[in-house]
Amino acid sequence: MPSLNKKSFTILEVLLAIILISVGFAVLLHSISIGLFAGGENESELVAIKLVQDKIEELRNKSYANIANEAKAAVSGFSGYEREVVVTTPQTDLKQININVYWLSKSSELNTGIATYVSNI
Repeated sequence: MPSLNKKSFTILEVLLAIILISVGFAVLLHSISIGLFAGGENESELVAIKLVQDKIEELRNKSYANIANEAKAAVSGFSGYEREVVVTTPQTDLKQININVYWLSKSSELNTGIATYVSNI
């Protein structure tokens, strides 16, 4: 009499294993794509912050009288980024400078900015 003690997988077990592995890979690939998108967003914001800092350094080297508004315009060498400078005078001999950088992310415009002060003393 032949032994019925054979070790093998049924088709149901194989299909179940394939489904579980497929779902696991789908979740993993989705997580990776979200991580890559988030990394790209971080890079865009870091570039924008660098552009704000560069403008602050540029204005620091100008005389008080030459610090003025600059309309929102494209940043040379950085496609997709625009920068504006808004100067107000809250007190005599004091200028508040707001520097904003704008860029597109998917379908919305994002921005970052810094405010600083310059005195004529």
